[in-house]
Amino acid sequence: MNVYTLWMVLAHSAHRKKHGRGFDMLNLSQSATLPRTIALQHQSTESIFNISNRVLPVQSEATNCQKHDGLRGVLARIGCGQVLLRRGRLVELSPTGRAILERESEASASHDTLYGAVKQLVNRAGAQFPAGSTSWLATSTKEGFTALVNQVANAWTDETIALILLDLDAHPEPSPRTLQRLFGFTAAETQLALELARGHNLLDIARARRLSRTTVRSQLASLFVKTQTRRQADLIALLGRVAILP
Repeated sequence: MNVYTLWMVLAHSAHRKKHGRGFDMLNLSQSATLPRTIALQHQSTESIFNISNRVLPVQSEATNCQKHDGLRGVLARIGCGQVLLRRGRLVELSPTGRAILERESEASASHDTLYGAVKQLVNRAGAQFPAGSTSWLATSTKEGFTALVNQVANAWTDETIALILLDLDAHPEPSPRTLQRLFGFTAAETQLALELARGHNLLDIARARRLSRTTVRSQLASLFVKTQTRRQADLIALLGRVAILP
């Protein structure tokens, strides 16, 4: 409805009220109840008010899968893995979730299966995980620490239990393509930024890449300029925030 049409409807209603006829209930499903001059100008097979009957665009299964994979990619870059359980069995694992459980299995000789690692994390958290819930767990294999951060009950309509594992031992790692598009990093600068985001120091990076310390420091100085940061700690913090971008 444009401004002129809205003005005509209000004027018509005010005219009826002024002459003591009161307001009639507006039939939102038919345009014939509008003033005849307006209805003729705005003929439509569907009421302009009736939005409940309009068909929403249907997203294809491929589109939904791409969004799902994109979300998993974001979670993986910040160290989050997903585990789905149903009736005492593992039914789905993300790559990051599998990596966390495998490290947990290696750290504990009594748990040589992935499901055993899940039970270890659950017992360490000391919380209940009812069927149909989604729970966020922060865990560190190095420190032997697991804590329940958040839990949403009745998130699933069946007996599924979803665990989102935040790996406290991981370092958020941004996408190389995002770094190049956002900051204009060269290939060498991108590699240095990723190594720094992974927690490596400049000396180890120089040795691993067989570069002189002068070259690495020159690349670091370029990173500071392009990201408008002044300290290495600020740069790493920025890289961690950028890690959520696709």
